Amino acid sequence: MGCLRRWLVGAAAISLIACGGDGKPEPLFPEKEPCSTTPIVPLEGTHPMVISFLEIGSSDDGFDLDGDGEPDNKLSAVGSLARGAIQDSFDSFSIIIPMEFFDFPAATADECVKFAMYLGQYSFDNDGDGDMTADDKGDCDDTNPDAHKGAAEVPGNYIDDDCDGLADEVDEVVTTDAGEMTVTRPSDNTDDMDGDGVTIADGDCNDMNADVTGREEICGDGLDNDCDGNADYAVGDDGKPVCTPYDDADPPDAIYLDPLSFEEGTMTPVIRFEAAEVTASNQLFAGPSLFSVGIPVTDDLNLDLRITGATIEADIVMLRAGIGLTNGRLGGVIDANTADKVTGLEVEQIGLKPDDTLLDATFANLLGTLLGLPKVEVEVDGVVMSCQTPDVDVDRDGLEAFCDSDPLDEVSKVDICVDGDGTVVRDEIGPSGEVIKNCTEAVDGDGNLRFVDGISVELNFETVPATLPGILAE
Repeated sequence: MGCLRRWLVGAAAISLIACGGDGKPEPLFPEKEPCSTTPIVPLEGTHPMVISFLEIGSSDDGFDLDGDGEPDNKLSAVGSLARGAIQDSFDSFSIIIPMEFFDFPAATADECVKFAMYLGQYSFDNDGDGDMTADDKGDCDDTNPDAHKGAAEVPGNYIDDDCDGLADEVDEVVTTDAGEMTVTRPSDNTDDMDGDGVTIADGDCNDMNADVTGREEICGDGLDNDCDGNADYAVGDDGKPVCTPYDDADPPDAIYLDPLSFEEGTMTPVIRFEAAEVTASNQLFAGPSLFSVGIPVTDDLNLDLRITGATIEADIVMLRAGIGLTNGRLGGVIDANTADKVTGLEVEQIGLKPDDTLLDATFANLLGTLLGLPKVEVEVDGVVMSCQTPDVDVDRDGLEAFCDSDPLDEVSKVDICVDGDGTVVRDEIGPSGEVIKNCTEAVDGDGNLRFVDGISVELNFETVPATLPGILAE
């Protein structure tokens, strides 16, 4: 067993880390009992909505998680790096987070409110051809696996096979003064096979389906109604996508729930707040609870942020299609075990490789220093090493520390974890030198994860009304 020794970071002293001790302190985020017996039944709630904006907030946006009177949001240091990637993921509908309320029939003051948040899906590849809908480079017919970008056009079958917005066009090689060139000749067929009043010659790109006319796009039907080459996609006069769940349309667009939204083998939402309240000024207060969402930082990195102690504050407002949330704040802690499962980071400047985890980047590389995380010295088996700690002591037994036992080698990796009570846990190594169990996976005598302290984070968000028609099949 080791014991952590104190040192100073700047002018601020790190709080004392316990060495041993009897009894267990109260956790920083004690579980709240449900405020009523009203069950949370997916799709049977009120005021369905979807998060339409999300960003990592500034340091001042953080909640005071540790009770020292100061806001906590260490992840704010990478907020500017993540902002563009998060927006790109919203634009491509990679991040869809719908929610609905329970025991909350009207948007008025209520001392007992429940709500659940889900993983959602808006764009689809139902025909399995590899192209998604609601994408300007996507599928044009999600009911036909033979119709997609890159497919060969089949003249005479009355449909758009290659998703260029034309049916039965042919390519011809013509000779000009400049040499040979390929010219696309649209079909002049006037049969009107589907009886919709529009022929292929008039612009119909699927003359076997009366819902496709080359005119107005119908969002969510998987078809290229307006014949621009993309299903569930169109651009409005304002230059913005017509088909989007984020625009407060009336009625709102449909979002389907992913089965991963629920605890395995149940219909219980993983993310649920069962003791929230709405004040007379229409402010929502909820938490602490659990929140989990994938946040892209770069094209190759997706942070699966499992936030413990999640606390939410937001203003409830009336929008065109129903109520929504503005000035939303969600804060909490990314614990060490979660950080040790996030891979894919590659930052050449600090020697970080894709196989390293967010935990390694933070506590065995330069990211922790950039985030301003505290440092401590740890004595393990008579050897004193410099380690870093997270900023929030979740289990309140003293801040944990995470160490690279050989910081001078080429591998920047956390392989020693030290609990707040001084207990030292090393990675378990197999006979061939491989890691068979990370120290962050250690459990205490009750079978609970031992290393739960973490990095503070705060997310700003807004929501708009949504329609939640069903749950996707697994």
